[in-house]
Amino acid sequence: MKVGLRTWKTVLSVFICFMLDELRNNGIPFYSAIASILCIQKNTKDSFKEGKKREITTIIGAIAGVIYLYIERLLPSIQFDFIRYILLSLLLIPIIQVSRLLKQEGGTFLMCVVFLSVTVNHNLDISPLTFAINRVIDTSIGILVGISINSIPFHKIKEISLKHPSI
Repeated sequence: MKVGLRTWKTVLSVFICFMLDELRNNGIPFYSAIASILCIQKNTKDSFKEGKKREITTIIGAIAGVIYLYIERLLPSIQFDFIRYILLSLLLIPIIQVSRLLKQEGGTFLMCVVFLSVTVNHNLDISPLTFAINRVIDTSIGILVGISINSIPFHKIKEISLKHPSI
């Protein structure tokens, strides 16, 4: 079975995300890797489209999550997870509506996922804002890497090297 060019681009973009995270030493490479994988599309135009959608929806989901957590900290403690989970679930309604309003329906799921990742997994963090900012930075890195790798005309490089064996 032949491994296609898009597969190799995906592998390369994920590896670069991991290496950039090693240099950055402050993020979660999982998020940049996911973004880079999703930005490896069949052409550069689709990569930009996916990257833009991903950036917008990640930022909105992160902002909504941070706002919720800061409001939650101002209110009397919610003693039962059951009530908190009902509230978090219901808050998906305005997030989905914002997605529709901004014509980002293709990224609605991501907006919801980012919102929940901030509010459910990081509600006890000292600074949820720090996580949210790093989440956006990680996603942005992945988007830039994915689009950059997908923009390189590897198929032309292969053609050139076949025509000129010394390359």
